[in-house]
Amino acid sequence: MRPNQSTFDWEKAEHFARRTAQQVAAAMNVNLSHLGDQLGLYQHIRELGAVTSDQLAEHTGLHERWIREWLRHQACNSQLDYHPDEDKFSISEEAAAVLCDSDHPLYFAGGLEAVAATRVVTQKLPEIFKSGIGFSYDDHGGACACGVERMNNYVPRFVLVPQILPEISGLVEKLEQGITVADVGCGSGIALLHMAEAFPNSSFLGYDISRHALKRARAKAAESGLENAQIIDVKDSPLPRDHSIDFISTFDVVHDVPFPDQLIDDIYQSLKPDGIWLCSDIRSFPTFKQNLEELPHAAIMYGFSLHVCMSSALSEEGGAGLGTLGFNIEVAKEMASQAGFKSFQKLDYENPVNNYYEIRP
Repeated sequence: MRPNQSTFDWEKAEHFARRTAQQVAAAMNVNLSHLGDQLGLYQHIRELGAVTSDQLAEHTGLHERWIREWLRHQACNSQLDYHPDEDKFSISEEAAAVLCDSDHPLYFAGGLEAVAATRVVTQKLPEIFKSGIGFSYDDHGGACACGVERMNNYVPRFVLVPQILPEISGLVEKLEQGITVADVGCGSGIALLHMAEAFPNSSFLGYDISRHALKRARAKAAESGLENAQIIDVKDSPLPRDHSIDFISTFDVVHDVPFPDQLIDDIYQSLKPDGIWLCSDIRSFPTFKQNLEELPHAAIMYGFSLHVCMSSALSEEGGAGLGTLGFNIEVAKEMASQAGFKSFQKLDYENPVNNYYEIRP
């Protein structure tokens, strides 16, 4: 049907068409940028300086014609700088911080890996929309878990011990003296092992259900040589419901699980009467209108939710399906209260992605 010429806004339609084309280009760029990350091309260019396609191909042992086309694509996406007089390509310090430097707070190459790993889910989404049952983290395969780990490792490596833990009154002193700690949904164990290294007198238990996460966590624990850290499969040994744990942490976990009310109850039943739960979860607002208007990264969060977080939260029949932005502060307060927690406090530390809550029985 031809548009009604009297009401059809051609300027608006053309703008939308251009934006759609940009989104298509962005989708291809994720795959090709992830390829560059996989092959170490950004790092090679950073180390070599401005290079021609011949030089980069010789240095990497890769095929020059494919290298040339990839370099041109990356320059068109402003991820590499082009020097026409020499027909060379380079990477700026700013781009290198995002794509190469895993110790930089703006590093995001792991996001490329995580999104690229969702291809298998994208193919299954029509079926998922019909059945209502999503993918667990293990269903995504190891690459997704690895990408999420790389994407979210700055805070546990550089911020958790020196900045976040000291905000909780009396906690550091207890950790130094020696207490029992459980990191629930420990993933690959980055936060757990950094805490275990910082506080050798305390015992640290890392719980997870993903075989991919457990394998990586156990390998990292063995490599660290730390004797005060243990990795536990929840299926074999659930959280003890005997009020025996002093401190529990969860980092971006609650919104992912099919039954968050059960998880929060398990945490409550595991904690001592004077115990502490440090809960980190995604910053969001109670209404979609607020997320739409006030959350700059809402689009990527809802996209990630459909592919990963909500998919995990609906991977079992009857799952709550909170999704990436579903565990906002109001929901967190209400669910913690229902489980029996009496004290709920938002910590001063925050970043553009996460809130941090101190919750006590």
